[in-house]
Amino acid sequence: MTKLLNRLLLVTVVVMMSACKPIWYKPAEPAETLWQQRSVKLAALNNWSIKGRTAITQGSEGWTAGLNWQDLPERYQIALTGPFAQGGAVLTGDNQQVVLTMADGTTVSAATPEALLKDNLGIHMPVSALRDWVRGLPYQKYPVESMQLDIEGRITHLKQKDWQIEILRYVPFEHYYMPAKIFIKHPDINLKLIIRDWERAK
Repeated sequence: MTKLLNRLLLVTVVVMMSACKPIWYKPAEPAETLWQQRSVKLAALNNWSIKGRTAITQGSEGWTAGLNWQDLPERYQIALTGPFAQGGAVLTGDNQQVVLTMADGTTVSAATPEALLKDNLGIHMPVSALRDWVRGLPYQKYPVESMQLDIEGRITHLKQKDWQIEILRYVPFEHYYMPAKIFIKHPDINLKLIIRDWERAK
C-alpha cells in the first residue's frame, strides 16, 4: 500500500512540475469547436511582440538571426540581428510602404516586405503570411489545403500553397496559448522560428 501511494505521489508531482495535462484529459468540446472559438480570438489579437531566433536554409546557404518583432494594427517592425544580414537589418511596414534599414544606415523601400528581402538580401521570406502563422492562424490570402489540430483546437500542421507549417510547441500569453516553435518548409526555403517571449507591443 505504501509503495502504491509513493508511486501515485511521484506521478502527481511529475505532472504538476511539467505542467502537462494527464493522459486521460479530454476537453469538454471537440477540437473543431475549440478551433473556431480560438481563431476568432486570435484574429482580434493585433497588438503583440515576439522575441526569439530564426534559422533560414535556402539552397546550399544558411543563416541564423536574433528576432525582435513588434506588430500593431497599422504598422510593424521586424529587427534581425546577428550573422544574418551582416550584423542586422530592420524591416518597418505600414499601409503605404515597407522600408528596409541596413546595419550601415542605408534604407530601401518597396510595396511588399517579400520584394525587399528578396531583392536586397536574397532571402525568400513570406513576411505577410508569417504575421498570421506566428499567431497560429492560416494566412488569410492563401487557401487552406490541409490543417491538423490538437485536442485543444490548436494548429499542429498546416499546408497552404507550397508552404507546410508545423507548430511544435505552444506557450501561455495572457489568456492565449501562442506558438513557440514553428518549422516552415517550402521547395525553395526552410525556416525555423524559436520564440522566447510573447508580449504586448509598445
